[in-house]
Amino acid sequence: MQTLQSRNASEIWSYFSSICAIPHPSKHEEKLKQWIINWAKKRDINCVEDEVGNLILKKSASIGSEHKTPVILQAHLDMVPQKNNLTQHDFLIDPIQPIIKGEWLHANNTTLGADNGIGMASCLAILADNTLEHGPLEILLTTDEETGMTGAFGLKKDALQGTILINTDSEQEGELYVGCAGGINVNVNINYEKMEAEPSHNAYEILLTGLKGGHSGCDINLGRANAIKELISVLNNLESIPFHLASLQGGSLRNAIPREASAIIVCDKIHQNSIETLIGTLNQQLLKKYKNIEDSLLLQITSRSLPCAILTNTSQKNLLDCLLKCENGIVSMDNNFSNVVQSSSNLGVLVQNRKSLRFEIQVLVRSQIEEEKQQIAERISQHFQAHLGTVRKDGNYPGWKPNIDSKIYKIMEEKYIELFETKPKTMVIHAGLECGLFSKKYPHLDMISFGPTIKYPHSPDEKVHIGSVDKYWKLLTETLKAIA
Repeated sequence: MQTLQSRNASEIWSYFSSICAIPHPSKHEEKLKQWIINWAKKRDINCVEDEVGNLILKKSASIGSEHKTPVILQAHLDMVPQKNNLTQHDFLIDPIQPIIKGEWLHANNTTLGADNGIGMASCLAILADNTLEHGPLEILLTTDEETGMTGAFGLKKDALQGTILINTDSEQEGELYVGCAGGINVNVNINYEKMEAEPSHNAYEILLTGLKGGHSGCDINLGRANAIKELISVLNNLESIPFHLASLQGGSLRNAIPREASAIIVCDKIHQNSIETLIGTLNQQLLKKYKNIEDSLLLQITSRSLPCAILTNTSQKNLLDCLLKCENGIVSMDNNFSNVVQSSSNLGVLVQNRKSLRFEIQVLVRSQIEEEKQQIAERISQHFQAHLGTVRKDGNYPGWKPNIDSKIYKIMEEKYIELFETKPKTMVIHAGLECGLFSKKYPHLDMISFGPTIKYPHSPDEKVHIGSVDKYWKLLTETLKAIA
C-alpha cells in the first residue's frame, strides 16, 4: 500500500489501508465504527451514531461556499466476508491483506472490501481535507448494507438535511448510475426424514470447488456457474447408480453466486468404480460447459466414513427435484439500457440443519420492476411450497427509478467531459443500492451513484483498478466544487 501514497488519490489509499486493518464484515462493524468516531473526535468533526448503527458526520462549507446546496456523501460500513476454501482467515479477527498486482489491488485470497471501502475512504478523505471547495456536507455511513440494508431501512426521515445525495457504491469508472434494482429474500425450510445407512455400504463426498462466484446482481450476466445448481445436476446424473444422500450444502451468502457445494452420498461397494468414473466424466463436461468462464472448476469424489443416517428415498427425491427446478439466473433484460439485467434470482445458500431435520434455503430475487420482482418471488415460493417447503419472504427493498431531470447528473456529466474529454455512460445497476430506500424516505433528494472500477465483488477475486480511483477522486472533488 505504501507505493499508492504517491497517487493523486493518496488520501483515499491512506484511509483504505486503515479500513482494511480493522475487521468489519456485515453485522460486525463495531470496531470500525469506534475507530471512525475516535478519528472524528480528534479532528472536531461532528459525528453521531443513530439508533440502528449508522454514522452521520457533518462538515461546514468551505469559506465562500456557505450558500451552496447542501450535499450528502454516502457509503456503507460493512464488507462481504468471502474466502477460498483452503484460505486460513477469520474475518472477525484478521485484517485484510491488500496486494498490488500490476494495475490492480487485490487481497490475499479473500474479498478485498473495496466494495464499499473505497467509497468510505473517500468520504473520510473529504472530511479531512480543508483545502477542498464545497458547500455544507453530511457524510452518511450506513450499517449492514450487504446482508439486509439494515442501516438504510432504519434511517430516520429527519436525520439528514441535504438535498443532493452522492452514493459511492457503484463499481465501473466512466459510468454514472441513475437507477438500481430492488430485491426481496425468499427463505425456505424443507423438512426431511432420515433412516439408518446400511453398514456394508461405502460413503463418498462429492465436492464442487474453484468457481469464481461473485456479486449475484452485477455478475449474474457473466455466465458463471452456480455451485449449488451444478452439484444438484451432477447428483441428478447419478440416477443410474442407486445412492442415498446423507448431506448436502452450498453457498454462504444470499447475495453472492455460490462458489462451492458438497454432498455426502452412500451406496453399495460394487458401484465404487462406476461412480468414480462417472464423476470424472461429469467434471470434464462441466469444464467444457464453462470453458473460458470457470478455469479453476473442480468436481471430485473422495471416500468418507459412513454416516449414521441418510435421507429416506421420498425426502431425497423431493429435495433434489425442488432444487433442480428452482428458478435461477437471468429472468429478463432491460430494453432501455444495453446489456443490463432487469430481473434475476440467485439460489445463494443451502444449509442442512441436522438438529431440526430440515434444509434451509435462501434465494435473492432482484428486479427494477416492483411487480415483476414480486411475481418472481411468488413463483419461487409456490414452487417450494409444492415440494412441502415452508416459505417466508422478507427484506423487501425498492428499486431506484431514474430521474431524467436530475441536476446532479447534469453537473457530474459536464465535469466528466471537461476532465476526461469523453462522455460517461448513463447506467442502471442490477444491484441493490441504498438509493431506493433513501428515495422513499427523502423523495426530494436528487441522487446519483458512481465509483471506481471494482471487479468481482463478493468473491475472493475482488480487485479495484488503481488508476480508476484517481479518476474517481478527481471527479468527486471537482463535482463538489461545481455544485452551486
